[in-house]
Amino acid sequence: MKKHILVLSLAVAAAGFSSCAKQPSAPQAAATADAPIEAQPLTAATPEVPAPPPVREHAFKPVGAKRPAPAAAPTPMASTPAPSAAPKPVPVPVPVMNPPSAEPPQQVAQTRPVAPAPPPPPPPEPMKVTLKEGSVIAIRLGETLDSERNKIGDSFSASLAEPIVIDGFVIAERGARVSGKVVDLDRAGRVKGVAVLQLALTEVTTADNQRVPIVTDAFLTKGPDTTKSDAAKVGIAAGVGAAIGAIAGRGKGAAIGAGAGGAAGTGVVLATRGKPAVLPAETLVRFKVAQAVTITEKL
Repeated sequence: MKKHILVLSLAVAAAGFSSCAKQPSAPQAAATADAPIEAQPLTAATPEVPAPPPVREHAFKPVGAKRPAPAAAPTPMASTPAPSAAPKPVPVPVPVMNPPSAEPPQQVAQTRPVAPAPPPPPPPEPMKVTLKEGSVIAIRLGETLDSERNKIGDSFSASLAEPIVIDGFVIAERGARVSGKVVDLDRAGRVKGVAVLQLALTEVTTADNQRVPIVTDAFLTKGPDTTKSDAAKVGIAAGVGAAIGAIAGRGKGAAIGAGAGGAAGTGVVLATRGKPAVLPAETLVRFKVAQAVTITEKL
């Protein structure tokens, strides 16, 4: 009986030793399955802060300052081949482990509060300048004006021949548009009197594209004086008549012919007007400001 018990005990011990030898990785697998899962921190999205708007500059620039040139069109770049995408890693199958009985709490990353963007700087105060009385404005006519063709009230266009500078700032650039009108004219009379043409400026375009009304003294121009030429016409006609009379009736005929020729020459002068007053295009004319005007910069 004891012998049977001893054999049975040895068999049980051998079976237990065999099961332990066949499962050497059981403790490691258990430890892996029971290991806690690390929580991934959650990052909060940082709000985008808008960039402050650019500060506007003054339209009236100091004398000598260069205005920014218009932006050039971008030069087309030669197409370059796109870089080849890196090969994606092949996922390695991971054995599914039994989840732990209790899920660990997720950790949330602490984010710092974002400071508000500073307020944009206030726009600059608009400049105010005064075009004083007596200031001189030089222009070049954009068209021809004629006392025979134009009439009072006709408008004309011109451009600044020189920039308008006030307190060291260019208020209107050279070449800026200027407008004016014919304020008075008089056609040349017969026998005596000359043609007269008077102009004045009414508006100037500033550097910030304002059309500012202005008042100037009238610029007066006159046509050529034809008194001497009229007398010469009468004298020539009288001489021609005297020569004809002398041929026809000698001395007495010469006196009669001179009188007749002089009368004919006077008739020609009375029937003909003098030459008009003309200002061709591109004529340089200077006007004097009659009333001061305050100009406020437009931002």
